[in-house]
Amino acid sequence: MEQKELYEPIKKWLESHAFRVLVTGSNEQQLVIPIGDILPTRVHMIPDIVGIKETENRAVIVEIETDLRKILEVIGKCMLWKMLATFVYVAYPLEKCKRFKVFEKLGLGLLGVSKDEAKEIVEIMSRESTGLFKVMELHPLDFSREMELVRLVRGILETEK
Repeated sequence: MEQKELYEPIKKWLESHAFRVLVTGSNEQQLVIPIGDILPTRVHMIPDIVGIKETENRAVIVEIETDLRKILEVIGKCMLWKMLATFVYVAYPLEKCKRFKVFEKLGLGLLGVSKDEAKEIVEIMSRESTGLFKVMELHPLDFSREMELVRLVRGILETEK
């Protein structure tokens, strides 16, 4: 299964959780996020999928991978995204998806994705209406950076209408 095949089921899953979604990894829409102040060895990064929840001004970023051998690289990217978005997920094809305990310890969600659907293997969004998270954060989120990301994504989504 190729990475691009996972975009649509993830997009639908996020939309079912009230996110407006921008698929960026397929070059449908470029979203270049400057990170030079966070990681001086990189000027910018491009997430695979990013979404915003307008009612709460929260962002979600999903990093998609098909090769389990790249798990440390994916976790590294996601830890950087954790500084910019409230919700961060790793997505693997469902048949390769394993419940790694490290995701729970780091506050990362895990999505198992087939051609038809995405399933939350490691949950990070509470199903209750309390707005609480299901995981404990290891480091603080930079809320001002998240707001910048929300504004940037909102602007791109508005121009697509």
